Amino acid sequence: MTSTTIYAGDFLVQGSTSTTTSTATSPLLISDVSLSFWGGIDPLTGIVVDTSHPLHGHCVTDTILCLPSGRGSCTASQVLLELILNRKAPTAFVFRDVDGLACVGAIIAQEVFQQQGNDDSDDDDGDNYLVVPDMIHVGTDRYNQLLQEQQQLKQSSSQSGCVLPNGDLLVGNDSHSVAQAVQTWRNDNSDTTVTATVNSDNPQQLQLTKEEQSMLDNATTEAQRMAFRVLFRYAHLGKNKTHDDDSIAYETITQAHIDGCTYIGPGGLAFTQRLVQANGKVLVPTTLNSVSADRRRHSALGVPEDYANNSIALGDAYLALDCQPSFTCAPYLLTATAPELGDQIAWGESNAVVYANSVLGARTEKYADYLDICCALTGKIPATGVHLTQNRVPQVILDATDLLQQVLSSYQKENVVNLEMLFPTLGHVCGGLSDGKVPILVGFDNEEWASIITNDHLKAFCAAFGTTGTSPLVHIEGITPESQQNGDLLKYHAEGSTKIVTWEHCQETFSLLNNNNTGDDDNQQKIDLIALGNPHLSVQECHNLVNLIQKQMSHDETAPPKKHPDVRIMACLSRAIHSQAEEPIQFLQDFGVEFINDTCWCMLLDPPVIPHDPNATILTNSGKYAHYGPGLTNRKYRYGSTEDCVHVAMTGEFPVSTTNAVGSGLPSWLLSRSTVPQQRSFSTVSMAERAPVFQQARTPLKRWNGRSMGRYALNAVKRIVR
Repeated sequence: MTSTTIYAGDFLVQGSTSTTTSTATSPLLISDVSLSFWGGIDPLTGIVVDTSHPLHGHCVTDTILCLPSGRGSCTASQVLLELILNRKAPTAFVFRDVDGLACVGAIIAQEVFQQQGNDDSDDDDGDNYLVVPDMIHVGTDRYNQLLQEQQQLKQSSSQSGCVLPNGDLLVGNDSHSVAQAVQTWRNDNSDTTVTATVNSDNPQQLQLTKEEQSMLDNATTEAQRMAFRVLFRYAHLGKNKTHDDDSIAYETITQAHIDGCTYIGPGGLAFTQRLVQANGKVLVPTTLNSVSADRRRHSALGVPEDYANNSIALGDAYLALDCQPSFTCAPYLLTATAPELGDQIAWGESNAVVYANSVLGARTEKYADYLDICCALTGKIPATGVHLTQNRVPQVILDATDLLQQVLSSYQKENVVNLEMLFPTLGHVCGGLSDGKVPILVGFDNEEWASIITNDHLKAFCAAFGTTGTSPLVHIEGITPESQQNGDLLKYHAEGSTKIVTWEHCQETFSLLNNNNTGDDDNQQKIDLIALGNPHLSVQECHNLVNLIQKQMSHDETAPPKKHPDVRIMACLSRAIHSQAEEPIQFLQDFGVEFINDTCWCMLLDPPVIPHDPNATILTNSGKYAHYGPGLTNRKYRYGSTEDCVHVAMTGEFPVSTTNAVGSGLPSWLLSRSTVPQQRSFSTVSMAERAPVFQQARTPLKRWNGRSMGRYALNAVKRIVR
């Protein structure tokens, strides 16, 4: 490697540094593993808190953060906005892929906060001027080259870089050589035209298509105009061209689901209140995701008053925009509003998006927080991604045939194998293996599996898949509607793109989730809290809990069962499901289960809901929460089935048997395996032949029917909301 290297890149968002004449450099922080911003980076400190990530413990502030992409969390935009407001953001992001989720946070910072700050005559000293990071993507080949060359220099602690005004990344062995190279580049390219679509000096400067200009001209409120500007900038990020004239097309949506109603800092609240002040009203039926506190019982649950008030204020702002008070991360359980096959929708919340696309056959991208409400205010989405038929074709086959045949054989022979944990574990594995591509999982395509799999299994699978995978869609052969209506779907994939799902994949994933943040304490038996309902419980899951408790009661026991006094068991569910499951919920409350509405575990971050003891251990049956929980709460986590959770709740004991899911052993379905997995062979067809198979439409089978504010953040909010 020479003293400096330039990697060709393209701006996603041109931020503050590349538009100045400065030759300042920043250290590189690079990984070959995608990172979820939500649950991965603390917005108050900039520290990577995802305990499973190679960058865990590093601070991203003022670095050039190089990642393949985020991990598909819709809240990435919120985290980035708060990092910017708190002066904790990286100087620049370098992505392998186009990651619009994170970019939306920078767009909001420019469109709302930075512009308002620039117009504020009181800020003469510039102390409140927001520095927005440059965000570029370099593509797979150049990112792999960057990884390889950085790997060769991993002993060096002085690798530095700078994003140039044309969107390229300049990297060198030390900051001095990079600064010199930057100055040389500027001298040689003094007349270079910046290629970014927009810039931080005038973020509204867009090269609008005729359709976009017409929509903007016909906007009826300032809130709608603001929403259109954000939507247009997002649409231009991925260069979503669907016509020969290079125009960007838009679709009309039938509904929206808002993930941005979660309070993680003052930025999101200020943005939403600004929309209210600008007379915003949603144009389509719009449901709300879980908020950050139970709006009716926050005091009883001990939620700090300031934090609860901020959460309630944010929820109220969305209600003022005419959103529905659903407050659930499982909107697909709302029978009155659940979308149908082929519906064009704009949903946030990663688990909900994956479920809607995969299980219901609706069409939605993962919409970033803030962008989701912009879609609802305009009734429009860019016609891109999995909204388009050709992009719903599987790009990679995940072959779990050998694994699932042996699991099924064990289940049929013993009839005691608990298969519940198979689905979130497998979802977590498949999300990682898919590497951003739309996958099809094969191995479930027989009548036996069809009779076993339930919607709750698919809910757990999709939630875990959305935790590690950026794709908004996964097909499951013979199970999900688009795989059922297209019997030859398997041949419509890229030739040679088959990955075997192995026992080792599942064992490693289970061990990771079951020992997350526990260190070497594999024999830890004390459980302080059992956390159920991530995503929110269904009615059937409430009934299943009752059945499991009754199953573990002694035959001669006549008194109503009670949980062990040393264990707390809590469950999250929506108000709608709570009202539909009153009978089982009454039984469970008598047993000792505490129910929480409106919010969910990924928002319940602090005591007293979370145990005060920093060495406390939380047991969950959720692959999603077992992944995110340690970074969000800094507590120890165990991962087990609902049956395991009930056993611990009743006995107070943590079984360390190798036949149980909890403890240091593996679940029974992971204890047997073949020595040589057999790979199926699949025929392929050309890319041009793919789309027609998806044009056939049939009805799917009916069986799948307060944190503290940073000083800068607070100042920024005061400028917006007065």
